[in-house]
Amino acid sequence: MGNLESYFYNCSREYVDSVSPSLFDEIATAIAGSLKRATQSQLNADLFWLLVSQGWSFDAKPAGTGDAPPQALGVSAALDEVRKGNVRDLCLTSTTLGARWHADFAKILPGGLAQVEVQFSKTEAMFKDFCGFEIAYSERRLALGIEIVMLEPGRYFEQRKAAISGMARYSIARDTLSAIGLTCPIWLIGMQ
Repeated sequence: MGNLESYFYNCSREYVDSVSPSLFDEIATAIAGSLKRATQSQLNADLFWLLVSQGWSFDAKPAGTGDAPPQALGVSAALDEVRKGNVRDLCLTSTTLGARWHADFAKILPGGLAQVEVQFSKTEAMFKDFCGFEIAYSERRLALGIEIVMLEPGRYFEQRKAAISGMARYSIARDTLSAIGLTCPIWLIGMQ
């Protein structure tokens, strides 16, 4: 893994560093630590363990994720201890609208709240993620939204062409962000 491309919407690398000087490296390290996987669910599980082992709170454990990380990831964490430190409310999209949307991951950093969405699903789900970031930002809760999508899903999941039809991808996310006029800062990451 490890190959990533960044697009900074309403922000910059310097802005990401102002939220936390270690944030860029923290996310890049998690992506680099993920293994080449055959399915989106396995990749989701890897990123789950890589992020929660760095103190990120989470909404829910991805389906099919075991109670301990695969040894090959090189992280040590136990589900029981991860759950004890989890502050799921950080993942809430809104505290005022009554919508019970949650980001996948969230963390309070020196510059404020950052939320992460890992979107290896349909393009439409990515648009909902953007709306969630905008809602949290308009409530003055969110400092930065981070959207992680595949750079080129067809290349990564070559053996599963049918499974990736309509899957969120970096080029669509980047082009959409530049067209829809959100106000929130979003760091879009395309991983390969």
